Amino acid sequence: MESVRQWFQDWSDACEYAKECAPDFSFLSSFTLREPYTALLSILGACWLLWAFNERSIRRSAAALRRQMAQSAALSGARDALQEMKGPTGKEEKLAA
Repeated sequence: MESVRQWFQDWSDACEYAKECAPDFSFLSSFTLREPYTALLSILGACWLLWAFNERSIRRSAAALRRQMAQSAALSGARDALQEMKGPTGKEEKLAA
């Protein structure tokens, strides 16, 4: 029984702490949001912001990787074309005009 009482006391302390740390959403009183919900709403907003920044950084790094792969493919293609011009011996072919 003592552990249940301790759990409720911890819950009460957490709610009191949430009242102190959560932003003031008193303008939402028409939606009947009260203290536990305002704290949860704040946490939800912070998590959404972290998720959005993470997604943006993933997209940026993927775009940079695609750009780097395209550049290396272009360099590889230019290197192959130069090798074809030189011929199999490595010397430049003389074109008879």
